[in-house]
Amino acid sequence: MASPYRRVYVDWLRGLAVVVMIEWHAIDAWTVMDVRDGTAYALLMFIGGWAAPLFLFLAGVSVPLAGDAHVRKGLDRRAASWAVQKRGWQIFGLAHLFRLQSFLLNPTAKWSSLFKPDILNILGLGLVGAAFCWGRGQTLARRLTWLALPAALIVALTPASRSWWWPTLLYPRFEAYLRPKDNLGVFPLFPWVAFVFVGACVGTLLAPARPEEAEVRFQRQLATGGLGVALMGAIGIFLPSPFADSSFWTTSLSWFLIRVGVMTLGLPLAWRWMRRSTAARWSPLLVFGRTSLFVYWVHVEIAYGFVTHPLQHALSLPWSVTAYLVLTLIMLWLAVLWSRWQQSGRPLVPAHLVAAGA
Repeated sequence: MASPYRRVYVDWLRGLAVVVMIEWHAIDAWTVMDVRDGTAYALLMFIGGWAAPLFLFLAGVSVPLAGDAHVRKGLDRRAASWAVQKRGWQIFGLAHLFRLQSFLLNPTAKWSSLFKPDILNILGLGLVGAAFCWGRGQTLARRLTWLALPAALIVALTPASRSWWWPTLLYPRFEAYLRPKDNLGVFPLFPWVAFVFVGACVGTLLAPARPEEAEVRFQRQLATGGLGVALMGAIGIFLPSPFADSSFWTTSLSWFLIRVGVMTLGLPLAWRWMRRSTAARWSPLLVFGRTSLFVYWVHVEIAYGFVTHPLQHALSLPWSVTAYLVLTLIMLWLAVLWSRWQQSGRPLVPAHLVAAGA
């Protein structure tokens, strides 16, 4: 039985992010290069571009929810914060294990790829930072302040980070943690980790249990706030940028606010959707949302790995879309199997293979 504190609509929205993530990786990996200037490909790229910020944002939302769950079990706020931080460090470690797997399965990979900053790296570090800040505030206002200030600072420093001189002293893969560097990293901390902190702000507002009428009112207010933030970002497109050398698609405050606003609006929309009369039925998006790390781990290797090497940059766009749909069905099947295995409680290592005293 699901916990009464579990926000099922957050799982559903994360599942939507999974579907978008698979779409982009499949299209990016398998589509021929000479059609990538077309409108259809640009639209698919735009849609796929929402997966990463949504994952980071929802990871941030989960920080106060997980922290409050630990508090309900008897931990004080600092101890609960540390428990969530440990989960962040685990994901950061898994990010490097994933890179090791990719290195071993790719005969042409360079050893330096082990240090490539990718979405899991930033997500793990973001969880650590957001959980630490969440644990510092003993009141709602202080928790929001502790989380909002780092987010604002990161966004404000992002344009300037592209011209800092001191990161050039770092190993190039480590410089790529801070800013784009010769395609050596995908998601630099500036601005991507800010989505985790903003998500944690929203999660802090989301966390308290409310009576039905108050919850309805809160979700309406959250929707209004999300729409307002998105509109602020849209208006900002036509205003002079407060930051020098800002690029709209990568470092601008406007694009950041638009994404934050739309993703915040997505939460009450998902909440409303999960209140429909048929919401209790089996949902593929809930399966994906609750197995997102597993799906990420497996599908990236399928999309970019040696298993589908003949498809790399070899399919027309319609065939890439078809392959994406097939991959989504395969991953749904695997996610269902993974969920059943987890629910069975079976150990990863059979009992007869466990060393005595282990």
